[in-house]
Amino acid sequence: MKQVKHLVGMFLQLLTLSVLPLIIVFQLFYGFRLIVMPISLLVGITLFSIGTALRESN
Repeated sequence: MKQVKHLVGMFLQLLTLSVLPLIIVFQLFYGFRLIVMPISLLVGITLFSIGTALRESN
């Protein structure tokens, strides 16, 4: 079970670190409403924190 938590946590962190820059690039090229950026940042922080907690849990 510990191995699964570690892998899920790592996947969440990898997903967050790869999707947030893609959202920024998409914003620069295509543009969308301004409120999307802070919301996506908060979602990214939350997902990254959950991933960190899963990786560090015993």
